[in-house]
Amino acid sequence: MKSWVIRSGKAAAVSIVAASLLAGCSSGKQEGASASTKKEPVELVFYQTGNADWKEEDFMNNYGNYIKQKFPNIIPKFVPVPASKSMDALITGGQQFDVLIFSIGHTHLNLIRNEFQMDISDLIKKKSVDLTRFEPFTIDQQKEIANGGIYGLPLSNTSPVIMYNKDIFDKFGVPYPKDGMTWDEIYDLAKQVTRNDNGTQYYGFLASPEHISKTNQFSAPFVDPKTSKPMFDDPKMMAFLDNLKRFYQLIPSPDGKPLAGGFFASTAQSNMFAKDRTLAMWSHFSNSAINFPDDLNWDYVSLPYFKELGEVGPQAYPGYIYISKTSKHQDEAMDVIQALTSDEFQTMRSKMGIETALKNPEIKKTFAQDLPKYKGKNINAIFPKKYAAPAPLTEYNDLAWKRLNDAFGFIGRGQKDSVTAVREANELLAKDIEAEKAKKK
Repeated sequence: MKSWVIRSGKAAAVSIVAASLLAGCSSGKQEGASASTKKEPVELVFYQTGNADWKEEDFMNNYGNYIKQKFPNIIPKFVPVPASKSMDALITGGQQFDVLIFSIGHTHLNLIRNEFQMDISDLIKKKSVDLTRFEPFTIDQQKEIANGGIYGLPLSNTSPVIMYNKDIFDKFGVPYPKDGMTWDEIYDLAKQVTRNDNGTQYYGFLASPEHISKTNQFSAPFVDPKTSKPMFDDPKMMAFLDNLKRFYQLIPSPDGKPLAGGFFASTAQSNMFAKDRTLAMWSHFSNSAINFPDDLNWDYVSLPYFKELGEVGPQAYPGYIYISKTSKHQDEAMDVIQALTSDEFQTMRSKMGIETALKNPEIKKTFAQDLPKYKGKNINAIFPKKYAAPAPLTEYNDLAWKRLNDAFGFIGRGQKDSVTAVREANELLAKDIEAEKAKKK
């Protein structure tokens, strides 16, 4: 999932990242290295999900060059994601890992299911890591996953926001969305800009169901953490689904056929918004704007509120950096993690449009300062006044997300009512979970 890193497709952006990192490294004393003490070379192998197209150069520009400047004896090696986008082929081939970078959504799937997790509490104490620097929920999530311990430190953060096309609102004389609106108010705007104009169909609002459901404002769980039973029929989840459903009901159905899959897929939605320019409002993670064309007339607005919840924003979706329990260089790996979560590095990343997981408000103010396309944008919208509480996570959430996405496809197309689609999804997920449990026996 491309939830928190700069895509390699923009060579200029990557080169700016490299320049800013190296500029930051060239001043001040080096951390972890002594001019009078030459340490033995240590190779650290890095792996991360979310960037199937990343090459060694991309990794070096984003992380590796900074690491080499801070620790001259450390040789960072990047293992690209295989074509299957899975770690299985690498593990089968005997690939070893030292440092792993996963979003919270991939932590169970890739870290825990492959048994790479390691409690780094002792290393945190040994290195005097100050956990109070991080947003509290990012640490709380780790402690929940590790049963009181901690497997990794937050490297980044993100959450859903709305991006809107000003030209479409201007075209139809409809006022722009504003921060602090309710979902009902956004729905009213969506109705006003869902129009066919001279043969061109414009759409009011779409959201990536996968991403907005993972971070739903009700903090509705997918699977009961105690019983491992599916919870799609939880009233909070049903309220979330019904709210999203009504926006899809505004979309005209061509020739009476069900809506195409693109209406439910983030890549196609992005094209509708930024390329075709027929989508007025699109909700996804804030860094989805990184590759928007420079001439697109857009801005951010905060995700709307549910009246019954008050001013509660979405859940956060942090990215974490972990040390593999199979690593032979855990001490050095922890030094690197400290450097990558430092104020210095986090500030440089923030300036390039990567949200920090640190509490420091001064770092948040620097968001996207080095990216001209963000000049004048409503940056405050991407930081909710209050994040929704993190929903409980289980090792079966990746299975649950797939089933819920499938269910919403039926709901959004009007092929099944919410109750039926959810009931069937619950039944299918229960079988998925039993099959997963059987693999461990």
